Amino acid sequence: MNRWYRIGNLAIIVCLLLCTACLPQRDRTPAITVESIPIQSGLALRVTGRHWQPGSEVAIGFNAPGGTPQDSETIATTLTDASGSFVALFPFPMDKQWAQMPEVWVVAYTHHFSQVASVRFRNPQLLTATPLPWSTPRATQPIQPVVYALGYVKNITPGARSLALRPLEGQAGTITWDERTQILYAGQPAEIQIGDLIEASGQSISKDHLMAYQILILARAMAEQTPTPTKPLSAWRGEYYNNTTFSGAPVVTRSDAAIDFQWQNGSPAEGIPVDHFAVRWTGNWPFETGTYRFYAQVDDGVRLWLDGHLMIDRWHESTGALYSADAYVSNGSHAVRVEYFDAWANAHARVWWEYRSPDVTVTHTDWKAEYYNNMTLSGTPFLVLNERAIDFDWGAGAPASGMPADHFSARWTRTALFDAGAYQFYALSDDGVQLWVDETLVIDHWMDGAAQTYVGDLSLSQGSHTIRVQYYENAGMAVIKVWWELLPATPTPTYTPVLPTSTPLLPTPTPTPSPPEATPTPLSTPLSTLEATPGSP
Repeated sequence: MNRWYRIGNLAIIVCLLLCTACLPQRDRTPAITVESIPIQSGLALRVTGRHWQPGSEVAIGFNAPGGTPQDSETIATTLTDASGSFVALFPFPMDKQWAQMPEVWVVAYTHHFSQVASVRFRNPQLLTATPLPWSTPRATQPIQPVVYALGYVKNITPGARSLALRPLEGQAGTITWDERTQILYAGQPAEIQIGDLIEASGQSISKDHLMAYQILILARAMAEQTPTPTKPLSAWRGEYYNNTTFSGAPVVTRSDAAIDFQWQNGSPAEGIPVDHFAVRWTGNWPFETGTYRFYAQVDDGVRLWLDGHLMIDRWHESTGALYSADAYVSNGSHAVRVEYFDAWANAHARVWWEYRSPDVTVTHTDWKAEYYNNMTLSGTPFLVLNERAIDFDWGAGAPASGMPADHFSARWTRTALFDAGAYQFYALSDDGVQLWVDETLVIDHWMDGAAQTYVGDLSLSQGSHTIRVQYYENAGMAVIKVWWELLPATPTPTYTPVLPTSTPLLPTPTPTPSPPEATPTPLSTPLSTLEATPGSP
């Protein structure tokens, strides 16, 4: 008995350990830390976040002591990476409301304040800017006022000693330097990297061009600030093409922590032109069970797939348009693919998503698609989203990341406008398929079978009709395609005379050829003479 008692206790301990190890990431509370960085014009703040929803947009705001998160004034926004972390850098606001306040609350929050974290920040005395001279004075250089620029490094051209800047302060978008320029990080000479936060001081060449006397690297790129995780985490795999059709091999392939780029008139990477380029990002991201809204804000075109299902399709030129689409997903990892192209002029791309709730009502403009991890359409769907057409050939694969390649089912529902008339509905399926129109079963092949097209006819009145398609896959290949067409109206018959039945139908006689026409006999008197004779008839 003692033996069974010990075995039972051991089993309980093992179960508790397993349950503790399997606790979902959503039980971890979002948190932020704030660090101040002195810059020439005052202060910059670096806000670091942990344990947030991966891929979501986080707003950062200031609030007076005693206020609520909803009272916060938004100062900056950022996107979280695959681990739910972010690093945001921005200058401390110089307006009197905040500059004269001894302490403020820095608040980070997602849409609808579903996730909130805050920390108290004491406002230190702003540092006084000190002009930074050249290491070797230039006797021929006329005295010029020193100007400053603060921002992120977007692109570097080492041979030309030039970089493209995403400015946070100042208007300079291009920074150049020469052999006498000081480039420092933590007081030591250093190399500039893409993604660094820098402050450049020097002479203004033009409105958006600064010749730097000194470049201070205030913070390294996000990849160096994020601690190395204990196991590999997903990130965006970015493939950059020097054309807009994804032709050939990508010129640059790299990891991007977030799709949040403001290239404007610059190049996204070395070897990529400033216009007429394309980028494809792919990644597997963790999700909780519930409804998400996916956003894409771009200039110019964008497409977004979730688990291979096209959700956003805006493949055309635009100027900063914002697009969105909703989907219900199950807990676990899901594949997201984004394609983007820039035609000309400004270029920017932002993609993120936000968690809405487990049971929010979503409107589907086309087909409402529901995918199940079983063949009986039972239980909670694994994935629910909008689809423009039912046209899939998954082969031996699965319809979504995390779903089995066999033994699954799906349901599609939509309301469509029809003209009055007779319709023919088609369903190409491997295996079972059923199709209803207004609860009338038009196609019924709920059994295993190789890919085959099934047909059903139905007359419809003019107006809206609801179509429902149900499908299951047992084993082997998986194919489903549904479409319909309006049959042509029956033509009006033409009148054909019918002979009386009492009159026998005689064979058509063979026509007898006419004898050759006789050769006319010539007149003995000339025609001209006859016409000239008086009294002729």
